[in-house]
Amino acid sequence: MRSIQSVSDDEIKAFRRKILCFYRTHGRHLPWRTTTDPYRITIAEIMLQQTQVERVIPKYEAWIAQWPDWSSLSRASTEQLLRAWSGLGYNRRALFLGKLANALVHQFKGQLPHDPALLETLPGIGPYTSRAILIFAFNRPLATVDTNIRRVLIHQFGLSPSTSLETIRRFAERLVPKRLSRDWHNGLMDYSRLALPKQLSSVPPLTRQSRFEGSARQVRGEIIRMLLKGGKVTFRRICRATGRDLPTVERIAAGMAKDGLILLTKGKLTLP
Repeated sequence: MRSIQSVSDDEIKAFRRKILCFYRTHGRHLPWRTTTDPYRITIAEIMLQQTQVERVIPKYEAWIAQWPDWSSLSRASTEQLLRAWSGLGYNRRALFLGKLANALVHQFKGQLPHDPALLETLPGIGPYTSRAILIFAFNRPLATVDTNIRRVLIHQFGLSPSTSLETIRRFAERLVPKRLSRDWHNGLMDYSRLALPKQLSSVPPLTRQSRFEGSARQVRGEIIRMLLKGGKVTFRRICRATGRDLPTVERIAAGMAKDGLILLTKGKLTLP
């Protein structure tokens, strides 16, 4: 294993050429890559959090058709947001987008702030997403590191998998080519997906997504589906549908109510 300090400028230049050439030749054609509209970029980035590209594409296209801008999205109801989001998982992200639209319309005149720190104060936007939005919408000379980019850099430069994420982020900033931040990050993502899937399997992720089958996430998703179908459901009905006991369902429902996904009234669950 080697240290980041030992990576030479010549190595970096060669790696830049490889990634940019790969992207020009093999880059994926994705709907959010045909635009620099900050709204569309933001929708895509939040949808893509912990969700496969193939599942996102049809949902993204339908979402943009229904709500083409922040103003229209700010008027969407909770039920409309959850219906449009259904199938993507982590339903709180849909509510975050509704809250984000309202914040931008009423506090920022419908414009996304260009400051990463300010972006991170808005609903649903963390350190990775704030930088990704600025990179893909405005080609800002920033670096952002997701799981796959981290693994590419560790593999490419023979770094220790235990290298801290903060150290990797600082190194990633050194790698960004001038005026090509957008293409650079798209290229890194496509390179990880298309050229190195087997090699990257040897680089462990920092965290692993919990198993979905039998998880609280599965129960939460089932509750939302039932509510979208019927309007109101009881705890007993949810227990029958999910095979979970009443205390477990009550605990999960309480968490969903806290997140603003549902309302609890007299033993029944409804959408807000």
